[in-house]
Amino acid sequence: MDYSDGVKYTLFRLLLMIGCGAVGVAAGKLLLWAAASVMPASWLTLKEFLVTDQAGSVTAAIVMAAMLGRVFYDDGKKHAAYENWDAILVSITHIVMLIVYFVPVIFYNPNDITRGVEFAYYLFYFPCRWMVLAFGMDLKAAAALGILLILGVQFALYMLSYTRYKKKHPVSFLPRESES
Repeated sequence: MDYSDGVKYTLFRLLLMIGCGAVGVAAGKLLLWAAASVMPASWLTLKEFLVTDQAGSVTAAIVMAAMLGRVFYDDGKKHAAYENWDAILVSITHIVMLIVYFVPVIFYNPNDITRGVEFAYYLFYFPCRWMVLAFGMDLKAAAALGILLILGVQFALYMLSYTRYKKKHPVSFLPRESES
C-alpha cells in the first residue's frame, strides 16, 4: 500500500467510526424506544428498562462494535488475499481512531459548557455512557476504556480473519521462486 492509499484507508475508517457511532445512537435511542412503545402494558418493567440511557448506551456500543467489527474482519481477509498486509498501517489507524475519539473528551468541562456542546458530547460519547451510569466512572475514563474495548475487538477480528484466510489458502503465502 502506498502513502495515499494508507491515508485514504485511515480517513475512511475514521468516518466509519463516526458513522457507526451515529447508527449506534439511533439504535440505542430510537429503536429501543420504538420497541418499548409497541410492547404490551403488562411488560412495564421491560419497557422502562429499554428506554433507560444505560440500555440504550449498551446497545449503541454493541452496534458500533459489530459494525466496525464487520469492516475490520473484511479488511483482514482482503489484506491477506491480496498480500497487502501492513500491520503498521492497521495499528496506526487504530491509534488515530483512539486519538480522534478520546481527545475531545479531554476538553469536557461540565461547569463551563453550553447546552449545544453538552448535547454533542452526549451523542458522541453515548456508546460509553453505560460505564458512567453503571460504575460511576468519569466521562474521560469511560470514553478511554470504551473505545479501547471497541478497538480491541476490531483488532482481534482483523487478526482472526487474516490468520484464518492464511490457513485456508497457504499456497498463496509461500515465498515466490526467483525466475532465473
